[in-house]
Amino acid sequence: MKKALFSLVLIVMITALFAGVQEKLEQFGKDNGIMYVKPLVTAFGATMNTGLFNTANVLKPFTFGLNVNTMLAFVPNEDKTFTAVRPDLFIDDPENPGEVIYLYSDPELESATVFGKDGATFEHNDLLNDIPGLDASQLDLSLPNGANLPAVPFLMPQFNLGLPFGNEIMIRGCPKVEISKDIGDLGFWGVGLKHSVSQYIPLIPIDIAIQAAYQNLYIGDLLTFSNFNANLEVSKKLLMWTLYTGVGYDKTNVTAEYDYIYQIINEDNEIESIEKKIKFDVDGENEMRATAGIRYSLLLFKLYADYTVSKYSVFNAGIGVSF
Repeated sequence: MKKALFSLVLIVMITALFAGVQEKLEQFGKDNGIMYVKPLVTAFGATMNTGLFNTANVLKPFTFGLNVNTMLAFVPNEDKTFTAVRPDLFIDDPENPGEVIYLYSDPELESATVFGKDGATFEHNDLLNDIPGLDASQLDLSLPNGANLPAVPFLMPQFNLGLPFGNEIMIRGCPKVEISKDIGDLGFWGVGLKHSVSQYIPLIPIDIAIQAAYQNLYIGDLLTFSNFNANLEVSKKLLMWTLYTGVGYDKTNVTAEYDYIYQIINEDNEIESIEKKIKFDVDGENEMRATAGIRYSLLLFKLYADYTVSKYSVFNAGIGVSF
């Protein structure tokens, strides 16, 4: 069962978020690469910071719970396109000394992000057609399409363990697995600590807790995601039902590293391919979030669902057991 669940996690993660990202990123320089992948960083933070809690009540010391969260982050329309800037490539204008001819006519074009649909094409400058022996059409640069996703699914198992003094530790993750020899390994892990605040307030009719979590995901040497969340949680149990809510702060970052191959016109007026190493860090746009949800308990079993409002709003449904 563990192997089957792990396989399902990987299938969802790879097909929904990362299929083809390496090949597509390698078609971008730094500036366009940042804008293309930035919605993926935001989506990672939105999904990974979801499902961290389904009650503000802290487990009793050395009792534990197992949960499986299924998240769906909704991609806003404005994050499906970005303004792509043409590569800063040019040659000297032989007919106008001191002037240059850019290889591409349009300085900017609207193109798909990782979640968009159609990539734009930077067409070569018509002035290049006058260069004898040069087939300038080979310079045309088609930017990659996006995955055309209206929402981003994710699935993650979670283990919680109660500790003394009103504390609870959370562990998430899966062991690394090789996606392919070209991409390398994919792995994910996360850890969090929750502390009861209501234990310091006698006779308070609700549960209050604070929590902090750090999570990391890597895809070979291509992308390394890091994510921090801190939140304040409030819940109230009514018989078998628990109403819970919370506010939190997210901080998500990705480091990307890949080889970018582009074309230039050399001194012999021939098209030449150049390889350049690209590396950058980019922050997601997810910061503040607010969550509200409901949980139903039947003996050891828990069923819950919640909705989070943030840059990418997220619906989460989960199932768990507590011992």
